[in-house]
Amino acid sequence: MRSNLFIRAAFWCLLLLMPALCRADLYIVVNKGNTLESITADQVERIYMLKTRRFENGVNAEPIAQSDGSRARETFNRKVLNRTEQQLRYYWSRRMFSGGERPPQVGLNDSEIETFVADHQGGIGYLTAAPKDENVKTLLVVKD
Repeated sequence: MRSNLFIRAAFWCLLLLMPALCRADLYIVVNKGNTLESITADQVERIYMLKTRRFENGVNAEPIAQSDGSRARETFNRKVLNRTEQQLRYYWSRRMFSGGERPPQVGLNDSEIETFVADHQGGIGYLTAAPKDENVKTLLVVKD
């Protein structure tokens, strides 16, 4: 009887905690040498859609995205770019056809993206956890 009650209580606790466990905050990160102290989601969107090629401080922006199909990419597309993956494919198809512009390069995981940002003065990326590399800093946290 006690074990049955314990199992039910554990089930309900897990059910109540599930939304918090599935949440995927994103950390918008840049190279530590970049003098920016903050950035808005709108500015990030403009950089990733190649509507602007520079940060506000004049540094050339080099965006890198998470891999296709990843939860981080889906969250970033929805929360920052305000687009679905299908809408982005259409957008980039038009851009490539009309002017040869290509979407931002893609990293395989957080570690690869963090390394790219640390190695490039104008690097900007998004991670699923706070950066570990001392040459990378967080400018914005996007809550899911």
